[in-house]
Amino acid sequence: MRKRISLLAAAGLVALGLTTPAAAADPVFPLTGPSAIALRLHPGTPTGVAKESRLVFALPAPEAGAGNQLPQGGFTFTVDLGKLAGIADVRENPAVAQPKCVRTGATLVCKDPGTVAGARPGIDLLVGAAKGSADGASADLTVTGTAQGATVRPATTKVTVGGPDLVMEKLPLKAELVPGQKQPVALAFANTGNRPAHGVVLELTATRGMEFVEQYDNCVTRDGGRTGITVCSFEGDFGPGEAYELADPLTLRATARAYEDQLGYGIYETGSHPEAGTGLSVPAGKGTGKTLAVKKRPAALTAKAATDLEPGDNRRDFAFRTANTADFAATGASLQGKAGQSVTAELGFRNQGPAWIDRVRIGQAPVAVARTDIRIPAGASVTKKPEACRAVNADGGERTAQQQLGAPRYFCESGATVLENGQERYAFELRVDQAVEGAAGKGSVAVGEPNPQGVAAHRFDPKPDNNTAEFVLNAKGGGASPGPSGSPSPSGSPSPSPSVSVSVSASGSPAAGTTGGGQSANGNLASTGSSAAPLALGAAMLLAAGGALYVAFRRRTGRA
Repeated sequence: MRKRISLLAAAGLVALGLTTPAAAADPVFPLTGPSAIALRLHPGTPTGVAKESRLVFALPAPEAGAGNQLPQGGFTFTVDLGKLAGIADVRENPAVAQPKCVRTGATLVCKDPGTVAGARPGIDLLVGAAKGSADGASADLTVTGTAQGATVRPATTKVTVGGPDLVMEKLPLKAELVPGQKQPVALAFANTGNRPAHGVVLELTATRGMEFVEQYDNCVTRDGGRTGITVCSFEGDFGPGEAYELADPLTLRATARAYEDQLGYGIYETGSHPEAGTGLSVPAGKGTGKTLAVKKRPAALTAKAATDLEPGDNRRDFAFRTANTADFAATGASLQGKAGQSVTAELGFRNQGPAWIDRVRIGQAPVAVARTDIRIPAGASVTKKPEACRAVNADGGERTAQQQLGAPRYFCESGATVLENGQERYAFELRVDQAVEGAAGKGSVAVGEPNPQGVAAHRFDPKPDNNTAEFVLNAKGGGASPGPSGSPSPSGSPSPSPSVSVSVSASGSPAAGTTGGGQSANGNLASTGSSAAPLALGAAMLLAAGGALYVAFRRRTGRA
């Protein structure tokens, strides 16, 4: 009877929603890396040094439903080297910016704080055949991980001495283009190793302004907005000492939005692709009825390519420059308010195209595409600013961290990418100190290339007249949209630019109907078609996994 009463009571608690909620599951971070890697044979001489191959293990975002916050305290990765004794030597890649690993007995212990904006936590290793290792010797290298309040799934790579060594030939591409221009992509590669490659994977990455004309059933695409990837699979054995080339056409086209773009192309043995295990796969035919094929090349690759066995030769990169323009137009505002009231203004610029502008480069620090130079109208004081903006003096001189509010001028840096038809918006909260009418109450908003004085005209911008807009407080007549700015434009003569009228809230927050929420992590309002996260976040994305930023193999007309 007592047990029955307890059960009934428990049922009642459930019905009333009074039971203790179950603890949320820890986020799961699966380590990813290639399933197998083949090493060049050790030269065997007393002073000989083995050719090393790069081996990267990284964590993607947490799995669906587990949230996306990185754990406090970062990650600790442990590389078990015990099974590799006498087979392979492993060390941390000395090219990494900040060393993470310490050798402890038969393990490497690596600590990643997980605090680098946009970077995937992980480890970057170099692996070479050990002296005295036998051709065909193999063992597993396993990496485990731990983190506070999170689960890290381990990853294992089979390491084998001897095997295929795929080398991609450098393409003779034309760098200077015009929108719509096409050129063939005559890819060729060779196996300079001592064993066949059992199947190969072709990786094509290109930025937003480039697209491939053809589609094939044995290729899968993933569009990442800024960049994406196409992976094509080829079955069969690709023998040592043999060279191969595409048997079917592959054509690259500069789109209407092209400006400064990049192409990457690489060849990997099936299962050893740098992104193997991250969900990239090549499904059965997609219904085009066409399959991209390869054939043996009559002549071997150039002597240089055939003798250069560095693992980096799996992949090549190329940069394009397309004759195109992008019209950046400043967005101003007109504020109305009585002394003591608070107002919110949304300022910035938009890219009216046709080109997108991108300044992410492999191996280089990211660079902001544009700066928005905002001069505050007289009679108003900034009480809250976006994180992407910093206060400066009226002459552009720097201010301290304690002087970031109430400044006469602000510099707001964009991300490293601005898409065509994209925009950057910065929400400022201001207090009306006194009602100043007429020209004395005017500020300005200017967009351009950052320089010590503020901004200068972009070389890609065909209309510098709209680079400046007015930022007006209590315009005569009330609420009228600002006309041409009287402030200096980066170049050319000022002309009207887009502006908005902003309503007032006596409480210091935006009134109904104004934009006051939806801010991204850097304090900006959600941007459309531009990098809304901090500059470092936008850049690190490109560099993840040695350049695996991905492009659609075929972007259909009108697709972003």
